Amino acid sequence: MKKNLCLFSALTLVLISSCSTDDSSSDSDNNFVLPKTITMTFPDFSSDNSREIITYDGNKILTSVDEDSKTVFTYDGNFIVKQVKFDLDDKGNGVKNAEVLYTYENGKLKTRTLKEEFSTEYPNGQYIYKTVYTHNSDNQVTYVYYVVDSKTNIEVKDHQGVLNYKDGNLVKEEFIVTNDQRNIRSYEYDNKNDPLKNILGFNLLLNEVNCGNNNIIKTISGDSSFLNTFVYIRNYIYGDNGYPTKVTSYTSDGKTIEYITEYTY
Repeated sequence: MKKNLCLFSALTLVLISSCSTDDSSSDSDNNFVLPKTITMTFPDFSSDNSREIITYDGNKILTSVDEDSKTVFTYDGNFIVKQVKFDLDDKGNGVKNAEVLYTYENGKLKTRTLKEEFSTEYPNGQYIYKTVYTHNSDNQVTYVYYVVDSKTNIEVKDHQGVLNYKDGNLVKEEFIVTNDQRNIRSYEYDNKNDPLKNILGFNLLLNEVNCGNNNIIKTISGDSSFLNTFVYIRNYIYGDNGYPTKVTSYTSDGKTIEYITEYTY
C-alpha cells in the first residue's frame, strides 16, 4: 500500500482532490507554495511508511525521490508529457520500472499511456494501459480505459468512466464496467488550498492526481445499487499559509486511522 508521489502509483489515494498555467509560471523568481516533502505514516503497516523529497524548476516538478524509487518528470512547455519511475538499489543506482506518456488536444489531456515492467524481451514494457479522454464540457470528462497487448499493440476495452467537476474540484466519478456494474464516488471539500495546486500541469491530469483548488474532507463510495456504501473522512491541520501540514485519513468506520500525510513547504 505504499503511496508515492509518482502519478501512476497511489497519489490518487493521498489527495484525490485549477492550477496556474501562466506562461511565466516556471520563473524561479515567483513565490509559489509547493510541497518540498511528503511523509506518509501507516499505523498498521509501518513497512509502508515513506518520505518523498520533491525538486522543482519554478513550479515545474522535476523529481520525486523516496527511500527506494525516483520519478523524473518531463515537460513540453507548460504540459507534463512524461514521467519515468526508477527503482533504486542500496547504492542509489536506478532501474527503469515504469513510465507514463501524455498527449494533449486543445490544451486538454487526450491520452494517458502507462507502461510497466521493462526488460530485454519487453523493451516497451510488458504491461501497457491506455486511457482516452473526451472533454464534453468544462465540468464533465468521459474516458475509456484499454489494455494493450505489448507484442501486437492491439487495444482491448476494459472499462469506461465519467468525471464531474465543480469549482475546479472533482465532485463525482463513475467507474463503469457494464450498465449493471458501476462504482460511484462522490467528494466533499473544504475551502482551503490543495497542497499540489501550484504544481504546473497537475490540474490537467484529471483523476490521476485530481489537483483541485481545495481538499477532500469526505468521500462516499458505493455501487449503483447503493446497497454497499462507505464513507471516508479526512481531518486537516493547516499552516498559516492556508495549506495543509497534516492530514489524518480514517477507514470507513470513522474511528480507525488508515494513514497520516504530512507536508513541508
